[in-house]
Parts: sequence; structure tokens; C-alpha cells
Amino acid sequence: SKDRCKCKKVKPTLATYLSKNYSYVIHAKVKSTERGSCNEITTMVDVKEVLKSSFPVPRSLVPLYTNSSCQCPPLLPNQDVLIMCYEWRSRLMLLDGCSVEKWKEPLSKRFKRWEQRLQEQKLRVAPNKSQSAKSSGRNGVPKQNLKTANPAPSGPKKITKPRSDQKDVNSKKN
Repeated sequence: SKDRCKCKKVKPTLATYLSKNYSYVIHAKVKSTERGSCNEITTMVDVKEVLKSSFPVPRSLVPLYTNSSCQCPPLLPNQDVLIMCYEWRSRLMLLDGCSVEKWKEPLSKRFKRWEQRLQEQKLRVAPNKSQSAKSSGRNGVPKQNLKTANPAPSGPKKITKPRSDQKDVNSKKN
């Protein structure tokens, strides 16, 4: 029933795009939807343009797979759309939380800008990982890392206990 399927509407914004990190983005025309043996839905789309993908997607009729009996986001035959979602085992998936927008020519340019920002963000994050522990406070003095200041009782504590016992033994001898 329609009440069972409550899809999350994902607004196509730069922030969403950067956080979701979709593995494929295509411009396609919806051809048909079919229910499989386990009620899963396969949506057939005619791929017009591949804007992003981690494996080659043919510009032809391609299936989009759901992992449930609900088609989220919903697609109707003959819709011309931009689809941003995930790949799984070389299959294009159509999952709740993915973005589907009615196709407009400016979407292609917008996506390309977003993808450039995503790549820039990835490059900024990679070198900063090693520097994040050394970040300094307002006065330029490095912040004290609480993890290293108060180490959890682990390996080094166990090593120091026998040494303190040895000191006791040595002091008794003197």
C-alpha cells in the first residue's frame, strides 16, 4: 500500500552532495518499473549521460535496483531525471536517501561544480588528518591531547608495575 512506503525527500544541495558522496550520477529517462520475485523493484532507465560512475555505465537501457518493495525515490515512466545514488557490486542501486531531480540543463553544470568541491574537500581532508592532532590553541601553544595526557590503563601500565615491584625488592636489599 502507499502508506507503507514513506520516502525521504533529499534536497539536492551542495552540503547534501558533499555528505552523501554518491558513487554514480546519471541523466536518464525512466522507461519502466518491474516487481521481482521478492517484491523488489527494478527500474529500467535509458541513460542519456553519465556524469559520475566508478565503473563504465553504458548509454543505453540500464536497470536500477532497489533493496526493498518500496521504490524510493519514486520514479514514473517517461520522466527525464538526474539520479544521484550508489553502486553495489557493479549494479546501479536506487535507494531511499538518494536524490532524483526533474532534469534541467543547468543541473549538469551544478553537478560538475559540486563534484569539483567534493574532490577539493577530499584533498584538504587527506593532508590535514596528520596535522589535526597538532592543532594549536588561540595563543599558538599546541592543544594538549587528552588521550595522550591520560592514557587508558593498557600496555605501558602493566610494564611499569613490575618495575615498581623491582624497586621495592631493591630497596629491601639495601
